[in-house]
Amino acid sequence: MPGEPMGGYVDRSQGVQDVLDPLEVHVVTFADDGHRFALVVVDLICVNADVVERTRAALRDVGVSSCWVAATHTHASPEAGCAPGGGVTPPHVGDRLVAASLAATRRAVAAERAARLTATRTLVSGLASRRNVVDPPPMDIPVDTITVTVGTDVVGLIVVSPVHPTILPAANNHVSADLTGGIRRALSAPDRWVVVATGAAGDISTRHTRQGHGPPEVDRLGARVADRFVPPPAPVGGGPAAPVRPPVSRSVRLRPKQPAELDASARPIPQVRNERIRRVLHQGLRIAREQAARQRSEPYEVEIAAVDLDGVTVVGVPGELFLELGEAIRTRAGGVVVLGYTNGYLGYLPARDTPPCYETFASPVSAGSGEIVVETAVEAALEAARDRRSRRNRA
Repeated sequence: MPGEPMGGYVDRSQGVQDVLDPLEVHVVTFADDGHRFALVVVDLICVNADVVERTRAALRDVGVSSCWVAATHTHASPEAGCAPGGGVTPPHVGDRLVAASLAATRRAVAAERAARLTATRTLVSGLASRRNVVDPPPMDIPVDTITVTVGTDVVGLIVVSPVHPTILPAANNHVSADLTGGIRRALSAPDRWVVVATGAAGDISTRHTRQGHGPPEVDRLGARVADRFVPPPAPVGGGPAAPVRPPVSRSVRLRPKQPAELDASARPIPQVRNERIRRVLHQGLRIAREQAARQRSEPYEVEIAAVDLDGVTVVGVPGELFLELGEAIRTRAGGVVVLGYTNGYLGYLPARDTPPCYETFASPVSAGSGEIVVETAVEAALEAARDRRSRRNRA
């Protein structure tokens, strides 16, 4: 709505003025006779635990047994209460999200048909890199795609990009899905739908690879992802899809930063010439000082979840996991797909040995929390896959 605050940038001063491309809510449902799971992906900076619970309650009324809600983390969306440690969703944002999720779910349920899933990975060069490193080396960014096939026809794609959607700058006051919208448009076709979510993007962005800050650059980088995508062969065998089972959910308690970690004045600030990196470093220090003033002592409790969908295991993490930690989950759990910004928002989850940077300053949790999340996610993913294998053995 015109004038409402926008989220994503600490140094943003203006509210919404117009629309570059509409923000969207996508829902994909997976169902059998006993259980229906819904994945809701919304173009917002984050989803807090309060609106996740509201959405789950609303969707139960239309036959959804379990539900995940994920934000694309676009920085060109209305402010959604995105704060380190989690916040409260503004009522007008929450109301719109729940209503749109409910409408999209009704359409998804009505359109359900027998399908099979296949997960593939594409390495995309020139898309993004580690954002708070001066002159970072080139990276091949791993983009995961879950392809939905009916017979031999690809009818849908769920694409997971581990890249911050931050091509549009802090001065932008027009709402947009940013990079996720660019990827959606580039991959869309008349005979298939496309959902784009964000993965372990905590330290990855287009800061060093983008050639501009406007819609043409959004579409250029979106097309770069699409150009690398190759649809996988249709699943062999033609048998029925695996039964749908409830996600495996694990509650994990993470220690807030300790007094020594919150002593921002004692932290060595890296000396960098890059003005943007230097500015965000100081923004991170300001956030650390605000955390120190609050003196939180009780742990943060968050939900780490995994679900097996026709042999494709997906993990949901409620925060900004660094790419190396997302890759650790994938490697140890056997090729899973990792979603970030899912079922809540805690903030940055850097690795234990990450050098001082904006993300470590702004993170609300103690060093090593990222690794604890990895351990929990691997356990949940292995249990979800084990449950699927044991059902097949019994059959």
